[in-house]
Amino acid sequence: MRLLSWSMLLCICQQPTVDVCAQSARERAFDAAASASERGYEWLAWSSAHIGHRLTGSNQGRRAELLADSLFRASDLDTVFFEPFEAQAWSRGTVALTIGDAQGYLHVPCVALANTPLSCTTEAPIVDAGNGLPEDLDRLGSAVKGATLLVNLGLVAAAEGTTNLHRSEKAALALEHGAGAILFVNQVVGGVVLTGTASIDGSLIPIPAACLSIEDGTHLRERLAQGEALTARLTMRNNSDMVTARNVIGELRGTEHPDEIILVGGHLDSWDLATGATDNGLGSFSILDLARLMASMPFRPQRTVRFVLFMGEEQGLLGSTALAERYRDNGTLEHIGCMINLDMSGNPQGFGVCGPAGWRAVIQDACDRIRRIDTAAFEGRTSEEVWLHSDHEPFLLRGVPVIYPLSDLGKHIYGCYHSSCDDIHLVEPSAMTNNVRFVGALLYELAAASRLPGHFSQEDLKARLISEGLEQSLRIGGVWPWE
Repeated sequence: MRLLSWSMLLCICQQPTVDVCAQSARERAFDAAASASERGYEWLAWSSAHIGHRLTGSNQGRRAELLADSLFRASDLDTVFFEPFEAQAWSRGTVALTIGDAQGYLHVPCVALANTPLSCTTEAPIVDAGNGLPEDLDRLGSAVKGATLLVNLGLVAAAEGTTNLHRSEKAALALEHGAGAILFVNQVVGGVVLTGTASIDGSLIPIPAACLSIEDGTHLRERLAQGEALTARLTMRNNSDMVTARNVIGELRGTEHPDEIILVGGHLDSWDLATGATDNGLGSFSILDLARLMASMPFRPQRTVRFVLFMGEEQGLLGSTALAERYRDNGTLEHIGCMINLDMSGNPQGFGVCGPAGWRAVIQDACDRIRRIDTAAFEGRTSEEVWLHSDHEPFLLRGVPVIYPLSDLGKHIYGCYHSSCDDIHLVEPSAMTNNVRFVGALLYELAAASRLPGHFSQEDLKARLISEGLEQSLRIGGVWPWE
């Protein structure tokens, strides 16, 4: 009865004089459907059980691409296709870490970080490099050269206002200072170790890098602080092959402005230690369900909505970078009004935006209207914080405004980031349902806007990135767009 009543209201509101009423009715009709017939969690649970991880270049990654393509096609979208790209795909083999002192040797569990050497053995003294920031390495001076650095993944005992760097940026700094190997220390208690790329651009770095638990890292630091001389023997064997991976794309063509595109995307790939249920099955399978539901409604968005599931995000934003470059070269980028990125999002409480003047007001107005649908579940918060290292980055650096859900999944989920506990048991079905509900409402709002603010000018984008303190990270990564 609920769906029927909204359909009736929609018919009443389709007169030209009541456009606001019609828009509200469409969003409420979509919300009712999304609340009653969600499928994203079911699909993610099936993938977790039958495919497993979704590492780019692996058989499981290719199966995930095919699954996403099939689900898009079954949803009867206007267009579904693959966008292939070439990538150097790294996969882990074996790793062993032995700590030596004057008395003997101790074997310590660790996990190799991605894009580390295919075959190497290093043995060198351990040096505590703290947080691995430029000031930490400068303080150590020549002691860094040839050493195995012990580096925090997070910030520990840092001065107020200190900005952390991504692990790949810390690895680049360590290389620049002549380190022989890196042992990253996780910040999650309970013996948890994680993986992730140690390379900024997806190429192999020349020294080994691995991750230790906080417990083992703390124990090594205590021994170093007591004056013990410790050495680390780190041996690893990995694999890397050039592969063809595929971004998976589906599209609903706009009824009034078909050449204006709203791109909503998230990465389908995951690391191989678990099944990547939260990172980023949570986002990518929400997108699949969002596409299904929008295609099932008796009305279409006024602007074209393009759904993109990226591969290769974990190995260095490979798929999104390839697509952004392709769109720049063929002129498509000019037609993309904004890019919405769902990476580890669930139960959105609002939306963040990084765009030029006018975008904050557009998102705030949209959030105010979305909140009327469900004041209990949606707070309607907004933010203009800018962050990097996800699939929105290649689009942002080319001037495209980016939007992202404001979510807090909880410490129990973030503690399993990139680790062996990132499995389906962490996913709350309602988090995916609310992803679809509120991101869908935002899409209808943006699609119906009389006009959308434009892209960044190069001058405004440069000033914004500098004001957000991101210049150093982008320069270390070699992707700062200006001299």
